[in-house]
Amino acid sequence: MVSRPHEPPPGYVRARLRVVAVEAGGPPDGVADGARPNWGIGQRLSGDGLLGRAPVTVEGARRIGPAETGLVRIHPADWDAWGAVRPGETIPMLEGPRIVGIAEIVEVVRPA
Repeated sequence: MVSRPHEPPPGYVRARLRVVAVEAGGPPDGVADGARPNWGIGQRLSGDGLLGRAPVTVEGARRIGPAETGLVRIHPADWDAWGAVRPGETIPMLEGPRIVGIAEIVEVVRPA
């Protein structure tokens, strides 16, 4: 299946995302639907962190504000990198080196 630029890639990771408060270094505008953050999704054999860039769809809202929690769907383009992500785990959402959110994985729906 070919993805179009305005459509998310097939499959998703559903998560409960808690956005970090502004005073703790979180994004002043929160996280908007369609944002494309990096996610800390594991470690390389070298011990370095493994990052996966993936857009988010905010469920039932246009954004999640600072210090708020909401449900999102994360849409990985490279499922090989996301292979170890499982329900019940938490992964950080990053802007550069800063952690700006924590996502608790609720469901993983791999593309068919």
